[in-house]
Amino acid sequence: MELEKKKWYNYLGFTKKEKEDAEEDIVGPLNLKNFFKLFKRRIGKLLSLNLYIVVETIPVFAILLAMIWGPYVYSPNSRLFSVLYGTMLASDSPVNSILNGVFGVTQKFPVYTPAMIFAFLGLGILLLLIFGPINVGSTYILRNMVRREPVFMWSDFWYAVKRNAKQGILFGILDALLIGVLAFDLVYFYGTLGAGFMTDLMFFGTLLIAIIYFFMRFYIYIIMVTFDLSIKKILKNALIFSVLGIKRNIMAFLGIAAMILINYFLLYLLMPINMMFPLILPIFYLLGFGGFMAAYAAYPNIEKYMIEPYETPEDESESETED
Repeated sequence: MELEKKKWYNYLGFTKKEKEDAEEDIVGPLNLKNFFKLFKRRIGKLLSLNLYIVVETIPVFAILLAMIWGPYVYSPNSRLFSVLYGTMLASDSPVNSILNGVFGVTQKFPVYTPAMIFAFLGLGILLLLIFGPINVGSTYILRNMVRREPVFMWSDFWYAVKRNAKQGILFGILDALLIGVLAFDLVYFYGTLGAGFMTDLMFFGTLLIAIIYFFMRFYIYIIMVTFDLSIKKILKNALIFSVLGIKRNIMAFLGIAAMILINYFLLYLLMPINMMFPLILPIFYLLGFGGFMAAYAAYPNIEKYMIEPYETPEDESESETED
């Protein structure tokens, strides 16, 4: 396979130095040491790829900004608000002031106009339609980077999107809905139920499902762009790999977590001096770098268990024919 890959570079018009660099990339297993070497060589393309991936977040950011900056009303948190407010108007005593400070707190709630509702609906539909194809195209490029093959950003992206258009759109809708439901449950839903054994049990059960699905997503789109399988079989194989490749999965998770934590600490340190660039910095690198870590962790497992077992008989027959 190594000789076959090297032949790619003889037909692409590369200079001698570029061929040497490309062949040097091919040497060595996909271990931690070679990760930094390959990451360094691909960092420019990863930054470019991140601009492709970040498109899928535009509808989400548009909805969030509309909710933050749109019209809103204030609503009291306590039923005693109206009574205390009337008492304050009648007698502005210290006791009434204290009670009003405790029970008279109001909370800001956004107001959704009909135009905003239709806009949110349109943005939601747009997100569902583009989520899968963007992940398919970007994963194809990431897989080729990990395989240390030539990468042509624009043509490779649209080649993968066209080849997997139907499956990408269908699974993209399912993927986006699953991520949205899991995020809503973990961030908001269980917090409104109050403390209790069943609530805690459901919360940790949902958290376990979210972790497993997080690891499954390392494999789902790579399998989709590499093999011709149904969505059911893709999910089944991804679930197996989420457990079978647990060591590499955890390493990728730690890398992604470390990248997020570094940016968080930068934001924490620089906010007091009004330097807010760490707040928008992840937009330019987080999805691309995180996707590369996930692909680098996942592809060797896919190659070991789904590619090499079917290539070995052919390689043996070829060697026997040459002998």
